[in-house]
Amino acid sequence: MTDLQRKNVFRYGLLLAMFSSTVSLSGMAADNNGNLYRPVDNWNVDGQHGVLYVSGSLTESPCRLAMTSSYQSVEMGNLDTSTLQHNGRGAPVPLQIELEDCLETETRLDNVQTGMTAWSSSQPAVKIRFLADSVPSMPDVARVNGVRGLGLAITTPNGSLLPLGLESEPQLLPSGQSQLTYYVTPVRTGQLVPGAYSALIAFEMLYE
Repeated sequence: MTDLQRKNVFRYGLLLAMFSSTVSLSGMAADNNGNLYRPVDNWNVDGQHGVLYVSGSLTESPCRLAMTSSYQSVEMGNLDTSTLQHNGRGAPVPLQIELEDCLETETRLDNVQTGMTAWSSSQPAVKIRFLADSVPSMPDVARVNGVRGLGLAITTPNGSLLPLGLESEPQLLPSGQSQLTYYVTPVRTGQLVPGAYSALIAFEMLYE
């Protein structure tokens, strides 16, 4: 595998570690040759030892997701039903994702939407995918809890809808720190029943 093929690819590994423990008496035992005392070895005694199997994963990525972006709350504010009835949607609210310590690296990242490839000899690239429970009649819109007739759409800075579960177009990033901006937009999905609402939306950063 070339250096290029090794870059920006998630690596998964299994670490198997075995730790043994023994329990011995405070006294010492002499051997048959009359030598001085030796510790008692209880490894072969039932119930005196154990084994731990430890697993994990190791991933490689050119950027680090800032802690403030890993878990964040987006306040949508108050939205009256008349706005949704007339316009079908409310005002978009920005969602910002901070990336830190981005390294200069050669990148080739496929765009699944166009079939093209984003390439750079020195800039890293990233794609993002949003995941959430969707509205049954509108699978590209996230379902909310607490009200009826309302869903949340994720849009790009140019206003294009980013469907749930679909990879975004690759974005080339400058080295160092970078910020990605998307928007959460309330949209009408049916007959409106007002109230407080909430939703859980996850996202994945894709470098491979």
